[in-house]
Amino acid sequence: MARLSTIGILSLVMTLCAFAATEAQTFDISSGGQPTITGASGGSVTGSSSLLNDLTVTINFGEISPANTNSIVYVVVPIGIRSTLPYQVTVTRTGPSNANAQALQPADVGFGVNNLQVMGNKSNVCTNSSHIFYSPFDNDPSSSVTIAANGRANYSSSLSNVSGSTVILSGPTLTKSGQAQRRTDNGFTFNAMFAITPQFFAGGTSSATLTFTISAGPNVPC
Repeated sequence: MARLSTIGILSLVMTLCAFAATEAQTFDISSGGQPTITGASGGSVTGSSSLLNDLTVTINFGEISPANTNSIVYVVVPIGIRSTLPYQVTVTRTGPSNANAQALQPADVGFGVNNLQVMGNKSNVCTNSSHIFYSPFDNDPSSSVTIAANGRANYSSSLSNVSGSTVILSGPTLTKSGQAQRRTDNGFTFNAMFAITPQFFAGGTSSATLTFTISAGPNVPC
């Protein structure tokens, strides 16, 4: 079994932000509520609990070597979305990038999305199940962890599955009528989830940025 070493405190700091691809009156993406972190040692997550604020979240996973005796570090980030047209949500990634295969790699960070929820009475609720979480991201990475023969944790989906602008969610119009103004009752929220299993890693780059974008998607009937 390969044994990876760590030097001092090894952590991953990840920043999440959002961008609406057209004018805010047509598409909007924001915070969907207070992000949470569990199982961390010296870690934290900062972000707004208000659906009226921008999606700007910083995740510090804290100690991710075996010095953290918890089985997993798990972060849930709620995201709010609104639109007056059929939509899609994409994500792009920069980092972490390490030439040393034994250092932290994108595959070491589980990433999934689920739990689409109605905001309120101005949300456009369709009678069919036309919102789609795209494979392989339609899972909770904290509940799908396996350990490979080399001791590395594997997830059903991870940051390694994000390549270029990657579609994670699409569906019909989200807002019942009028403009997709930022309100607390006229769209939907969903969860973006991240997981790291504390284990031995070689030293290396420990930062990443994810950008979530909402834009026009497939013409899906409601």
